[in-house]
Amino acid sequence: MTTHPASAVSLRELARTDLPALATLLQQIEDVDQTDEHVSLADLEEEHADPLREPADWIGAFAGSDLVGYAQVVPRTPAEGTLKMYSGGGVHPDHRGRGVGTLLVEAMVARMEERHRTRRPDLTGIFVAAGLTENDAQRALLERVGLVPDRYTLVLAVDPLPPTEVGDLPEGLRIRTYDPAADEGAMRVAHNAAFTGHHPNFTPWDEELWRQWVTGSRNFRADLSFLVVDDDGAIAAYVQTNEYDAVQQATGRREAFIAKVGTTPERRGRGLASTLLRHTLEACRRDGMDRACLDVDSENPSGALGVYERAGFVLERRWTDYLRTEPPVTSAS
Repeated sequence: MTTHPASAVSLRELARTDLPALATLLQQIEDVDQTDEHVSLADLEEEHADPLREPADWIGAFAGSDLVGYAQVVPRTPAEGTLKMYSGGGVHPDHRGRGVGTLLVEAMVARMEERHRTRRPDLTGIFVAAGLTENDAQRALLERVGLVPDRYTLVLAVDPLPPTEVGDLPEGLRIRTYDPAADEGAMRVAHNAAFTGHHPNFTPWDEELWRQWVTGSRNFRADLSFLVVDDDGAIAAYVQTNEYDAVQQATGRREAFIAKVGTTPERRGRGLASTLLRHTLEACRRDGMDRACLDVDSENPSGALGVYERAGFVLERRWTDYLRTEPPVTSAS
């Protein structure tokens, strides 16, 4: 690929027809950065259908007809007086050090500012980005636009998956497999109950986003997602599992991604999440999975890190979460 200075690069919105080029770019970035982040074209098409996202939330950097970098903004439903927006991006390795990343980050932040100003100026704006902790160049770039290190996300894995003894639950509780016809709303409610007011970085999920990103996702493994329920059928704990075909295509190995683990507040302290997690790992092993991974906030107050370590998970990499907080632009009219 011919390299170009930033002055020869133009920015425009990424349309759905640009997604094949974006999928190729993401693989070229991963080949060098080795973040273990694998995304397929089908995954990108699913993301592009996010009902909260608009065309301007997808930004491409083009040198002529070549896509050489991208940035994106991923808004969440306003909640608890805040409008939270996640973001991300990358530059083709051959085009780094030429100012392309600066152009993209500035455009990304400008887009978040625009969404804040035009959608919910009465709320506090929360801008979030993430990157591998050891990436000093990215850190310097994000800090220049006011995104500063806030906390860390730890990526943990069990590799390979060994046979696992599940253990017993307290009397009156049992494990069952997630039922798509009956459990979609109940698991979302349980997840919101488990984290709202308990986790400082949590935004409650509404029905539309839960269906888009969780139960309606092509990567959701309902048959490897499990619930602890009581005699009345009420959810006491849950594990929600994904499997990404892009990972298998890139690595030749099947990976269970444990996307969500939680216990409802009134059931904490009884080892339910630990038992359910062991049950899930054993089910994944029997399904033919090679490994399992998950991520956890390093400051999670629930003691989740200890639960995962006792289940055999070990640290693979550390991400820094960058944060910028903007006060309300104006009072609500």
